[in-house]
Amino acid sequence: MSNAMLVKLIDDSQHFLAVATKANQMSVANVEAFINFQMNASVSRVKSYMDLAETAFGFNDMASYQAFLEKYGETLVELRRQFNLDASTLIDMINQFKTDYDVLMQNK
Repeated sequence: MSNAMLVKLIDDSQHFLAVATKANQMSVANVEAFINFQMNASVSRVKSYMDLAETAFGFNDMASYQAFLEKYGETLVELRRQFNLDASTLIDMINQFKTDYDVLMQNK
């Protein structure tokens, strides 16, 4: 095997490793962003459920029961809105990862 072939083999290996390392870094960063997103979304939902539970345990007459029902309706509307926003955010995150990965593969 000639020196030129060995140099090319080493260069190709280093280039491959650099691209693979960058792809792994991108993957880890995206998984971290996804986990952070999910944790924040979960905390937000739990707070909404806890607020609703506090209202549910506090009624003892018709007026407080009606207040609970109103709070329940508002909570459901807010949760539905938040779920829609979360779905949109997840789609954006996935699309961005795909775009970044495609750019990486085109420039390899």
